Formats: sequence, C-alpha cells, structure tokens
Amino acid sequence: MAGWDMLIRLRYWAAMLVAGGVAAGISIQMDTSADDPAVLQNEASAALTVDTAPATDMPDDEAAPAVAPLPIWSKVVGPGDSVSGLLTEAGLDKETSRAVTGALGSAFDLQHIQPGHVLSLGLKADGTPRTATLEIEDGSRIQATFGPTPSVDRLAPQLTSVRRAGEATVDSSIFAALDRAGMPTRFATDLELILAETFDLRAHLGGGEHIRLMWREFRSGDRVVGDPTIDYAQLDLTDGRYQIMWPDDNSRQTRIFKDGELLKTFDQPIRGARLSSSFGMRMHPVHGTMRMHSGLDFAAPQGSVVEATQKGRVAYMGKRSGYGTVVELDHGRGVMTRYAHLSALNDKLKVGQRVNAGTELGRAGSTGTSTAPHLHYEIRINGEAVSPLADTRLRQPDGDTRTAEPLALVDTMQNEMARLIAAKG
Repeated sequence: MAGWDMLIRLRYWAAMLVAGGVAAGISIQMDTSADDPAVLQNEASAALTVDTAPATDMPDDEAAPAVAPLPIWSKVVGPGDSVSGLLTEAGLDKETSRAVTGALGSAFDLQHIQPGHVLSLGLKADGTPRTATLEIEDGSRIQATFGPTPSVDRLAPQLTSVRRAGEATVDSSIFAALDRAGMPTRFATDLELILAETFDLRAHLGGGEHIRLMWREFRSGDRVVGDPTIDYAQLDLTDGRYQIMWPDDNSRQTRIFKDGELLKTFDQPIRGARLSSSFGMRMHPVHGTMRMHSGLDFAAPQGSVVEATQKGRVAYMGKRSGYGTVVELDHGRGVMTRYAHLSALNDKLKVGQRVNAGTELGRAGSTGTSTAPHLHYEIRINGEAVSPLADTRLRQPDGDTRTAEPLALVDTMQNEMARLIAAKG
C-alpha cells in the first residue's frame, strides 16, 4: 500500500504542477537563471514521469491499475477573501475547514493572506481534502497533507530569475513615463525613496528627462511571481547624470553616482531588500493619522536574515511597544541602530556582545504594530532619530570618490542594460 500511496502522491504533484503553472524544467533564455532547489526539481521530474509514461511500457498482465489524478479545487484569492470563506465555497464542512485552516495557519499567518495568493485542494473520492496548498506572493507554497501521517511543509519557490531593461522620456511624471514604456510603475516610488535625502526628484522634473532602468522579475512558468526588483537606474536630468546601483542578493550597499563621481553610499540591513517607506512624516498604515516615521522600512519576506549595518555592541534584545521584537546596537559616540518587527532573534547573541558588520541579528517579521512582514531600521544620535539615508556617522571612509571598483561595477551594469535594450529593438 505504501507504493500505491506514493503513486497517488506523485500523480497529485503532476496535476498541481500543471494546474499551477509551475515550471518543472529550466527555461532556456540567455538572461535567465534557475533558483530551484535540486530536491524540488527531482520531485517535479518524478511526478511528470509517472503521469506521462506510455501504457505500452509493460505487458498488460503486469501493468499497474489505472488511477485518475486527484481532483483539484483551486481559487485565486480576491479582495476581502478569507481562507475559511474559500473553504466553505469549496464545499467543506466547518470541522474539516477548521482542520485545514489550523494546518495551514501553523506555518503561515492567515491574517496576511492577500489578493493573488492561490488556495488549492487535492480532493479524495468522498470530497474531503487529502492535501491543501496555499501559494503566497513570493512563490512559496504552504502544503498540508492529511491522513494517517499528517504533515505541514513550506516548499521553496520554483522560480526563474529574468533580467529586463527599458527606457523612457518624462513628460508629465515618471509614473506616466514608465507606464507608457511598459515598465513597472512601482519603480517611480523606488526612485523617489532612494533619492529622498539627495534631492526631491519630482521637483527636478520639468519634462524631457531620460530614464533607463534594469530590473529582475521572477517567474513560475509564464507567470510573474512577486514584485520585480530594480537593479540599476540612469537618470539624465538638467543638472547632470545620476546613476543608482542597488544591492543584489549578495550585497547590502546602495551607491548613488553623479557624473561619474560616487556621491553617496548606504549600507542596508537586508541583502537585496527593497526600500518601502522613507524617513519623515507619513500617514501611519495602522493608526490612520499623520505621524513621524523615525526610520526606514524594507520590504522583506518573513524570515529574511537581518544583519548589522556596522560593527557595534548589542545593547538590547527583546520587546518594545509598537516595535515588537527588536535588537539595538550601540556604535559608540552616542550612535545607536535599531532593527524592529523581528520574527526571531539570533539565539547566539547576548547583550553586551560585540558584533561586526554583517553579523546576523535575527529574522524579519511582523511583530508589534505592523501590517505585513518587513524590517524597520533606525539610526538614533543621542536618542534622536535621524535619516539613515542622510546621516554619515556610521559610514566607513570611502576614500577617493572615483575608486576603480564601484566605477567598474557601474560600467558593467550600464553595458548590460544597453545590451538588453538593444536586444528588444
């Protein structure tokens, strides 16, 4: 029976892979790279092999009985939907629905379900679920299996990273220019946020400015999963050429150049994360009133590694009202950094311990007053919050602003962007 159950499971995986649009192989594109864990590739390959093996491979008297794949019920989460409401729509009774929500909720906070997530059920003959799968925004899947040996697993996304590039000329606004050029309009906000402490981008625009961007998007088959990530920008404005190089997955440093000179650097606490909220007055997402935002927010999946931006001493680890779980580092001379809304702390750290830049402090989460997983990062000088993008007291000396390494990186990014834009034409 164990072998029979495995056959059914493999058939279910095959159906899920096809129904969900998840790529079982690697797309052959010059500008793509596979991020799939090998074990998931093997499972996918095995599933497809079982489902597509020709019936003539073995004599009739030795052939396994034909088994239909598990029926699949699937629904894309819409505005206002809840998991319990969708399970009722799928025809599950209250007791079964509670079992499914309890299982999925043990690995993912169902209060954070959002439009675009996908809920799927693998149904047995009697209509009860053998499996329940919730695919979330980063392509990860929370899968609960029911039966004699129930289990809940978080499966890593099977994604392909694709690099793209485009250019636009500003007329009325950057947003409109990106929209006309078919580029992600969210990048207008990314540009405004990262330049906020350098200059007011909107005030610099009078029309006719030229923008070139290069970014990455992540795909499951033909479907784009999650938000695209901007890598490089070139802005030709009236007072000169600005170039911005964001950190990739292996770097924490953002660099801003003007006319070939390194103008500003910023070391961020999560590698490759996107800045999602700037320092200053804003409408509070929970309280709904204008309040001072005393740091920067970085959009990051639950569990992303949070690192010290510079060397220092652990001054505090624990809970603070509104901030949730935090780590605070003392860097001397009255300088303190705070890392808030963490889901977990690095249990190897102790208060009083000295750490280096890049030391893991904890994991990103949504503790305290928070609407979704992210990291809130602050710099305080003698107790007063300052903008992390503007303050230089944590920065290491950069030396010559025309150092060979950053300029070589800019040249590499610029050449790659130009190649991709030319290839589109």
